[in-house]
Amino acid sequence: MHTLLYSLLLVPMLLATVAETPLWEKLERLTWKNRVVVVYAPVDGARPMQQQLQTLSQQTAGVKDRDMVVVECVRPSMSPEDKNFLNRRFKHDLDKFGVWLIGKDGGVKLSSTQPVMAQKLFELIDTMPMRRSEMKRNK
Repeated sequence: MHTLLYSLLLVPMLLATVAETPLWEKLERLTWKNRVVVVYAPVDGARPMQQQLQTLSQQTAGVKDRDMVVVECVRPSMSPEDKNFLNRRFKHDLDKFGVWLIGKDGGVKLSSTQPVMAQKLFELIDTMPMRRSEMKRNK
């Protein structure tokens, strides 16, 4: 069951994360279309990354409703260009786990070195002006 939910969450992510596409370009392509959760781990199988992905995979309806896309970044599989971009863009120590919420406008709305509960992300997104407009339109 977990695998099915995780797969449902990954479908939009896979469309947005072609291995050859630089990270900056992936994020640029999603601007004004999606809210992006960038999840970074310095090593494969890092527990904080597993926790972050699990919390989001358990909330697929909320993720979809808020136009969220998850982009996974694991240092060993990242290009030098992507590592440099992540370090510069988020001013992040690449030896530590990181998660960032990027709004549809491309701005960083949340930055954390610990996994963030889906509900906290949803609550933050739901306070954003663009999201409030979306909710009014969808009533």
